[in-house]
Amino acid sequence: MTDATSQSRGDQTREALVHAALDVFGHAGFDAATTRAIAAAAGVNQALIGYHFGGKQGLYRGAIEHIVQRMQERLLPVAEQVSAKLAAVPRDAPGQRALALQLLVTIFDALHDTIAGGFAEGWVRLILREQQDPTEAFGLLYNHMLARLLALVTRLVAMASGLQEDSEACRIRALMIFGQVMVFHGARATTALHLGWQGIGPDQLAALKTQFRHALEAQFPEGGVQP
Repeated sequence: MTDATSQSRGDQTREALVHAALDVFGHAGFDAATTRAIAAAAGVNQALIGYHFGGKQGLYRGAIEHIVQRMQERLLPVAEQVSAKLAAVPRDAPGQRALALQLLVTIFDALHDTIAGGFAEGWVRLILREQQDPTEAFGLLYNHMLARLLALVTRLVAMASGLQEDSEACRIRALMIFGQVMVFHGARATTALHLGWQGIGPDQLAALKTQFRHALEAQFPEGGVQP
């Protein structure tokens, strides 16, 4: 067996374990999930969890790192695009509200797509668990992805609303906008029943994005908002 073949099989095993871990941890949570169940789902020997990840805790961290990587692949290019547009426009330039709304739509269109893709890949359920009962691994999610997105959204909310960027009111409004996205994806059962949807496919995503744009415009009227 060549080193390249061994490396390839090792990578395949790690990938299989991470994908199985996303599913098992997402459904059962860290405490209830067992390495035996994860190894069985991955179709590998249980001992390989210790070999590749050092144990259950290391595998959980590996699953969270996988989520962060996927989010970065899909959202960091958008964040960089938005940051570049902001850097090119003076903060006192006219048309701040219109630009802010345009860039908020850019961010949240990408977020809708990312979350929908995450459900298809099985990792959004684990994010939702971390939001409700954060572990030490939550810092990876927040520091390496969520903090940057929230900072951008908060700045855009300030531009669109006239609120001070570092104010509590501005930060709350930024989080409320995130909540408007998450309610459709995190509360999928309610969404499906209320809207009569069988799932969230391309047509449903397009409908969500359209109504999200309308909601943004209504939340940030000309002349600013009440603090």
